[in-house]
Amino acid sequence: MPISQKKKKIIIYGGAFSPPHLGHATVAESAVRLFPCDELWLMPTANRRDKTIQAEKKHRLAMLARMKNELFSELPLPVKISRIECDQKRLTTTYETLRQLKKHYPRYSFYLLIGSDIVGDIEKKWVCGKKLFKTAHFVISKRHPYPVPRKLPPQSTVLQKESRSLDFSSTFIRNLIKNGHSGVPYITPRVARYIKKHKLYR
Repeated sequence: MPISQKKKKIIIYGGAFSPPHLGHATVAESAVRLFPCDELWLMPTANRRDKTIQAEKKHRLAMLARMKNELFSELPLPVKISRIECDQKRLTTTYETLRQLKKHYPRYSFYLLIGSDIVGDIEKKWVCGKKLFKTAHFVISKRHPYPVPRKLPPQSTVLQKESRSLDFSSTFIRNLIKNGHSGVPYITPRVARYIKKHKLYR
């Protein structure tokens, strides 16, 4: 393939992002810095078979846009927000989403960004996980204290430095907000103001 026709490398970072926090931002920044890609797409998930997401998608998209603008405006490549999954009108899976992406963007190569803590779940718990494990591209972020499994997808890249992911979760932040705290410093100020304005997670 001529150089001019090389496929763009797109990292897909999926998550509920309810709310998006500095732990998410740290993982995304590490991937952009350590993996040679052209763009990173933040992809809020729809409700899944195993999980109902508390905040409506309009709020999650708005919060994610605020965090992106606050933290990622100076990165050397574009960070975008993809609605392809959260706009689905039915429950969906990573396998189906990846098929759609390949159909809509045939000139792009997609790399799923995941933590070392969930690599072992792909074949065992994900829908069509065995196919994904064998055929999809993965970028694996080392997440303390979870070691990288010995068995890895054949098309995977392990980021050579451990992500300095912060040891908290969206659940932890939601509980703080429920108890009257702003969520700062675990979330950015603009995200905190949005949550307060719309009375989320109360």
